[in-house]
Amino acid sequence: MVNDLEKHLEQVQHAVEDHPRKDVDAALQLVQQHGLEPTVLDPEKNRRLLRRIDLHVMPMICIVYFLQYLDKIAISYASVTGIKTSADLHGTQFNWIASIFFFGQLAFEFPTIRLIQLFPLAKYVAANVIIWGAVLASLAACKSFATLMVCRALLGVAEAAIVPAWVVFTSSWYRKEEQAFRVGIWFSMCGFAQMLGGFFSYGVASHVGGDANAALEGWQIIFLFLGLLTSVVGIVFWFVLPDSPLTAKFLSTEEKALHAERMRQNEQGIGNRVFKWNQFWEAIKDINTWLYAFWIFAANIPNSTATSFGNILVTGMGYTKKESLLLVTPLGAYEVVILIGLTYLAGRTNQRLWCCIAGHIPSIIGAILMATTNKVPALIGFYLTGGIPIGWTTILALQSTNVAGSTKKITVTSIGVIAYTVGNIISPQTFQTKDAPRYLPAKISICILYFLITIDLYLIRWFAVRENRKRDAEREALGDKYVVEENHEFLDLTDRENKEFRYAV
Repeated sequence: MVNDLEKHLEQVQHAVEDHPRKDVDAALQLVQQHGLEPTVLDPEKNRRLLRRIDLHVMPMICIVYFLQYLDKIAISYASVTGIKTSADLHGTQFNWIASIFFFGQLAFEFPTIRLIQLFPLAKYVAANVIIWGAVLASLAACKSFATLMVCRALLGVAEAAIVPAWVVFTSSWYRKEEQAFRVGIWFSMCGFAQMLGGFFSYGVASHVGGDANAALEGWQIIFLFLGLLTSVVGIVFWFVLPDSPLTAKFLSTEEKALHAERMRQNEQGIGNRVFKWNQFWEAIKDINTWLYAFWIFAANIPNSTATSFGNILVTGMGYTKKESLLLVTPLGAYEVVILIGLTYLAGRTNQRLWCCIAGHIPSIIGAILMATTNKVPALIGFYLTGGIPIGWTTILALQSTNVAGSTKKITVTSIGVIAYTVGNIISPQTFQTKDAPRYLPAKISICILYFLITIDLYLIRWFAVRENRKRDAEREALGDKYVVEENHEFLDLTDRENKEFRYAV
């Protein structure tokens, strides 16, 4: 019996190709082969399986997300450890080096939509991680504006897959009520990266910056160390993380089938490799796509305060360059507390959008403090802006939870990443040299944008609640005539096509 099931599982790995209907979700194969009917799962079995998934999946997801953020903000640490002098950067050249990363990411985002579906997910991500680590290490050899621009653009290309892939990982491994907290966990790695990166760069600046005989400058050591570390982690990722629940060696045959049943209530299965144009166009026409994209775009225009210009901004408040390396770290600590605390609260109360809006209010106050004060009050305001990423985690969780259909999910996520890259392309350009050291116009724009994205979150919630009530009313009106199609959860329907789907708020 076990041998027969394992033979079946080999076929399931190619479920899309093997199934008479190529548009269904691969999980349908597991359900049919095990004769599973919709049922209430044993709570203890479900807890054990969830714990097993957390222990095998979350660590690698968190480590890679930690490194991708740390690698991205390494340019900020380089800005105060000698790169401007070594590469003879002047005027707005550093701004463009910061921006070009996102041009590379933007250029490769649409190819990524297809490549994520076409290739085994974990292997594709691992290859990208290895490549971006090599590119980051190569930055240590760049001593001109042109070479820095080329390497930063290639870095953006290699990192283009991460956010769409992480949304797919989350939606294929976790149930709706489990997703928001897990997204909060892996996204909180940005805060940890902000903290540990600041301490690391401070140590480099202290021990290398004062040594005139050092073979490498501080910024070169930062790029070289982080790049090589990232490539090593990419190799580990290749061998450790499974491409999907269907290929997970840490799950038994029975556990894989149980996981497929566990995911039934998500109303979206665990994956499909067929690209569907109808789902692509539905994503384009869906108002939620653009509400998500607006938040991501607008919130990332001020993003340079935490990435490329964080240290420069703190020095503009009246602190030294070396002090700024340590003073940026509490921003990361506050971000971690807010992300984990509010996503946990959202999971307990099932009110993720209200929790998110509550987290935005201190950030709006912080933006006002940055614009109107200096020294300690301005620094406190800078730290309070670390609460804004709770919105980013909420949007990512909504893209995972509230978007069904494999092609639609990847399309919506990729549009979000495009909005992210465009916002970040604009971001460094808001910090004009002529506005130094306070950069008041940029700070005023931050106040306005934080208010607008908070309104956007309310609109997302309003549309979701309205649609849920409409579907409940339609079902109630039909009464006994309402028929639910068997295994409809695994037919790779979109959230608009599947009338059993309800939006999380």
